[in-house]
Amino acid sequence: MNFKLIKNSMKNDATRAAYNALASETFGLSFEDWYQSGHFDGSHIPYTLFDGYVAVANISVNLMDVEYCGKVKKYIQLGTVMTRPEWRGKGLQKQIFNEIMADFSGKSDCMFLFANKNVLDFYPKLGFEKAVEYSFEKAITPKPANVKKLDMAKAEDVALFKSYYEKGNSFSAFEVKNGFALEMFYCGGPYSENVFYIDEYNAVVVAETDENTVTCLDIFGGGNYTAEEIMSVFGCKKLAMGFTPKDTQGFETAIINDEDTTLFVLKGGENIFAGNKLLFPMISHT
Repeated sequence: MNFKLIKNSMKNDATRAAYNALASETFGLSFEDWYQSGHFDGSHIPYTLFDGYVAVANISVNLMDVEYCGKVKKYIQLGTVMTRPEWRGKGLQKQIFNEIMADFSGKSDCMFLFANKNVLDFYPKLGFEKAVEYSFEKAITPKPANVKKLDMAKAEDVALFKSYYEKGNSFSAFEVKNGFALEMFYCGGPYSENVFYIDEYNAVVVAETDENTVTCLDIFGGGNYTAEEIMSVFGCKKLAMGFTPKDTQGFETAIINDEDTTLFVLKGGENIFAGNKLLFPMISHT
């Protein structure tokens, strides 16, 4: 069978539709609304293998700037790794990966990905090594305040959100920078009901609650307060962080053992997860 590899299938309507069809069948998601919203910025680059007009396999390259310890580095996160069931086990993923390496080798400080439990034995064969992430949780005291849920379908609320995003997340020790496109993939999609403006603390928060725990996925603004003060407004007694907090005092840490989001880092590049207790920002997974 003769396959054709399309590098950046988002650029063309037909190839993007085929890519979205494969993503929908595999993961139940589509990138079309994100693309049409105007927030797509080209940093998401699908390498898609086609059999005729049908997308049969894909690995997407996601370019991102990551700041840690005051230094901004170039990272590449591989994502949307998928193959049609009838074509699995035929080396298609390795073929795509080799093309990505030919194009991007030496052009980033780190290449990494998140894998599910079905492919944990595959990525070491490509030169990746498993890395450890940590969770961060602490008890907080609820202190209700006026919380406004932003409507991410309204241009004025998106503009407010963007103005705060540009302030950066000063509470994060390990932050994705210049990533508003990816932020809007989540906040214009699966987390569109989880974006809040808190006037009292001059902050915009992306958060979700589950029983008595609030998970903070991002905080923008609010620099005169602590994360605990800001997150207390959701009325929960436990705070879980969706990123590595800059101030870890009082947080309980534990190794994350979720086999469906196992972090792998390509050998030969930077691996700041080795020897450090870090959590890659959950809202920046691809």
